[in-house]
Amino acid sequence: MLRILLSFLILVFSINLSAQSMKDSLLNSSRPKIGLVLSGGGAKGFAHIGVLKVLEEMNMPIDYISGTSMGSIIGAFYAMGYSASEIEKIVLSQDWESLLKDEISRKYIHVKDKINLDRYVISFPIKPKGIRIPAGIVKGQNIINLFERYTIEYHDKNDFRKFPIPFVCIATDLETGEAVVLDKGNIAEALRASMAIPTVFTPIEINGRLLADGGMINNFPVEEVIKMGADIVIGIDLQTGPRSKDKLNSIEDIINQTVSLMAKREFIKNRKLCDIYIKPNINGYTVADFGKADSLILRGEQIPLEQISELKQIIAKHKLIKTQKQNYPIVTDSTQYFINDIKINGLKHVRKATMLGKLDIETRTWTSIKRIQKGINRAYGSKYFDKVAFQLKGDIEKTLVINVTERRSNRFNVGMHYDDDNKASVLLNTTFQNKIQDGSSLSLDLKLSENPRFTATYNLDNGLKPGYQLKLDINDSEVYDFADGDKVGSYDLKYLKLDANLHSTFRESYSMGIGGKMELYRISSNIKTLGLDETDEDYYFTYYAFINMDSHDKGYYPKKGFSLYGEYKLITNNGLTLDGNERPASVAYLKVQKAIALSNRLTLYPKFFGRVVWGKAIPRVYNTYTGGLDQTNYFDIQVPFVGLRRMEVVSDNSFVFRADIQFELFKKNYLILKPNVAKVVADVNSALTEGQWIKGVGLTYSYNSLVGPMEVTFSLSDLENRLRGFINLGYWF
Repeated sequence: MLRILLSFLILVFSINLSAQSMKDSLLNSSRPKIGLVLSGGGAKGFAHIGVLKVLEEMNMPIDYISGTSMGSIIGAFYAMGYSASEIEKIVLSQDWESLLKDEISRKYIHVKDKINLDRYVISFPIKPKGIRIPAGIVKGQNIINLFERYTIEYHDKNDFRKFPIPFVCIATDLETGEAVVLDKGNIAEALRASMAIPTVFTPIEINGRLLADGGMINNFPVEEVIKMGADIVIGIDLQTGPRSKDKLNSIEDIINQTVSLMAKREFIKNRKLCDIYIKPNINGYTVADFGKADSLILRGEQIPLEQISELKQIIAKHKLIKTQKQNYPIVTDSTQYFINDIKINGLKHVRKATMLGKLDIETRTWTSIKRIQKGINRAYGSKYFDKVAFQLKGDIEKTLVINVTERRSNRFNVGMHYDDDNKASVLLNTTFQNKIQDGSSLSLDLKLSENPRFTATYNLDNGLKPGYQLKLDINDSEVYDFADGDKVGSYDLKYLKLDANLHSTFRESYSMGIGGKMELYRISSNIKTLGLDETDEDYYFTYYAFINMDSHDKGYYPKKGFSLYGEYKLITNNGLTLDGNERPASVAYLKVQKAIALSNRLTLYPKFFGRVVWGKAIPRVYNTYTGGLDQTNYFDIQVPFVGLRRMEVVSDNSFVFRADIQFELFKKNYLILKPNVAKVVADVNSALTEGQWIKGVGLTYSYNSLVGPMEVTFSLSDLENRLRGFINLGYWF
């Protein structure tokens, strides 16, 4: 009897649910369809989120969405099932300054490339017809990473009109000037195309068409939601509109004005088709105000009472009820996917094994989204690609599809620098990928200054499997001799080095190897104290082993990370011995630095530099020279010391202990206290206790500009008791 009663109750409940569902279905089919249109507007588009929050609170159903540029991004996320609050959390959790650049975290850059990461002010692609200005400042790798992460549940869904809320976005065909409606394909790429502001972001090719920001032609796509079936259109407009000539004062203003004028006629037509036209008060904000997302969202929530009343009247008149739920599975770093297979599309010159090594993702196992994106970042950080994107295909067992665009153009780079020791200098660099052998790089450096230098480096990296490097280095420098703190003369030091090594790389931050050099030195001097003839020339064969580690988060002003470079070298002049002695001379060098963040603005940065030389008949060119703030590696005989001038103290051994205290006064402005002590030992056979202690300190004010550090340093040492000033402008190279 109980079983019969229970079955009866279940039947009644099912009938009621079915009836309610049928009632809702009939109600929805008879009610007018609501279309939502979101305009472009750069950072101002964050105000769309605030308006969506208001519409959600009013329980307003949305049946179709169209958008352009930032409006397409917010609209797509909402169409896929994110709630307005979830979109807000995503937006506020981003570092937009880093996101809108192509910069990948330094930890994903190969250790050999980290030294070159901050050297250049300008970089141009080299194409078959010569050097060309790039199609855009930003390629958008970080943006595509963001889109791929938050659209991951839709990587297998290619029809945007079948999203929980049907969606389309607008781009511009740069070849024909036509507006392109994107409603199928890869949603991440579609969003990237729709927001590709000309000259800022590079355009993107989809289905054979070169696409850029849809705002150039149709920044307010009302007609599109009407074509989709909307009966009532709610349009949210965040455009500033054309400005008067007195307000066109920057490149940003000119670009915005150009876009506004191009889309003006289409906007006027679309504006008339809106039933509810919402224009939040965002006066005073610009398209670049990505750091003001929270206040822009708040502005979006402040819809005028008149429009609130109009929306409520529509809801009441048509008895509108929102039945669909915003329900998107939130993806976190720990979200796991079972990777059954990996497919890589787009490889031509880079070997598949190299790419798989960068990804470091195993098949037939569960893998987190965090690990997948780390692999993507490592691949992009290799400099072999202009774009690395991914999709997860399949239901439970996923195929990881990697789509790459190999770097088709080589690079021409320019660096500029000035300091009181080296004076003004310009660095011209050309970097070629995949020359002679796939996966290799060829870099040519020409330094133009009073101390010119030329370096050619050919490198092939194979990860753990040994790779090799060939290097030619030619340098011509003037080096001073000091007595009691005063310059007493100078000599001209020229050298030519031919270097070859084998090396292995662990991850991106650790490398070790062995190698050999042929070194030719020519010294011209008028200084009798050096014990040199007017011209002294000799050559040497050296063998070395090295280890290189660098996990600093930044090349300049790091807040965390560790770096170490160690080298042991044997010096001969015949390949076996030195000047007839039984064995070669030896040189050991060690540099260790660790950044420790004591607070958000205060960093302790201890450092150690040590160089030891031992053996008989050691050539003068292998002595240790202590002093200066020079951060270059032209001479492996130099040990920096704050308070002494560049290469001021000559000795066999030198040990420098330094502890920089770095305080960020305000954004990009630093005050750095640099105390250090040194132990220099003039004779290699002397015990460490018999050497000379030198104490010094410096105070540096530094501004981290777009072209590198702008620094003024005042320092002194107990060797001279004389306050010295030093100016450094730009990246060191």
